[in-house]
Amino acid sequence: MAGRVRGRYLVVDTYAIIADLTGSAPPAARRALESVRLGDATGVVHCLIVYELAYFWKRTGLIFRDLEEVREFIETYFKVVELSAELALEAAKVKVEGDELLRKASEPSLRARRLSAADATTLALSLKLGAQLVTGDRDLMYVAQRMRVNVIW
Repeated sequence: MAGRVRGRYLVVDTYAIIADLTGSAPPAARRALESVRLGDATGVVHCLIVYELAYFWKRTGLIFRDLEEVREFIETYFKVVELSAELALEAAKVKVEGDELLRKASEPSLRARRLSAADATTLALSLKLGAQLVTGDRDLMYVAQRMRVNVIW
């Protein structure tokens, strides 16, 4: 949707990070992630994003040399927010509401989809921080937009 970074924080999901690193992110997402690399915005992730990146590397062998490089990448470019009880409880609420929104979607391909725990946590973090969300994940974008989160992609 929107391509302009507005504000200090950008919550970034795994889909966007992998797309950027593999050269498949669209221009708006590349610009947003470049603003993180340059320090013009603070990229924010949570521990499940770290898990998903590590899992992606272990499964595919792409992008990173080893898990240490995954850790270095995350620590260099992102602020990792701890998963608190408050954030987990908010993520559970977001998942219930998000799954209901997906069930009622006008697009048939979205109706059978559900938010993952990682996606619900990512969206809860965006809501908590009042931050834009960088993602290309269709179900996450759909729910985020309906929860009035500004999505870049």
